[in-house]
Order: sequence, then structure tokens, then C-alpha cells
Amino acid sequence: MPRKEKLGDRGGVKDWLALATTGDTKRFLRWVILSARNQSMSTRDAAIFGQLALAMLKACEISDFEKRLEALENLARERNGYEQPSEQKA
Repeated sequence: MPRKEKLGDRGGVKDWLALATTGDTKRFLRWVILSARNQSMSTRDAAIFGQLALAMLKACEISDFEKRLEALENLARERNGYEQPSEQKA
């Protein structure tokens, strides 16, 4: 009995094991779109990969934003003694 093909067994998918940056994720999304367009990947698989990549892209962008915000807060603290407001207790 033939083994059922897994989503990650598709040709080319293993080239995208490390999506560490927003650029990596955007290139992966481009590859998914082109693969679906030239019919080397089913639209079902492309939809799955696309949703996963969009979630990864959002996570990467949030992480980048948090790093930039932290750097700005540190700079403000160094320049004029800015202190982050403490959370109010309910």
C-alpha cells in the first residue's frame, strides 16, 4: 500500500526549513504563490502554507517592532531619564 504523501514532503518545501526573518517569509510566500500558479503545488496545499506563512510573518513583524520599541525606550531613558510608567493595580 503506497504511503500517503505528507504536506512537508512536497518538492521544494525542505528548502524553506528556516524562516527566521520577514524577508525569508516573504520569499516563501512568493514561492508558494508561484508554485500554485504553475500547478506544481495544489491550491489546497498553497492555502495551508500561505496561512502558516502569514502567521509567521505577523509574528516576525511584531518581534521586530518590539525590538525597535525597546531600543527607542532605552535611548529615551539614556537621554532624558525617561522611566516607563508602572502598571496601575486594579
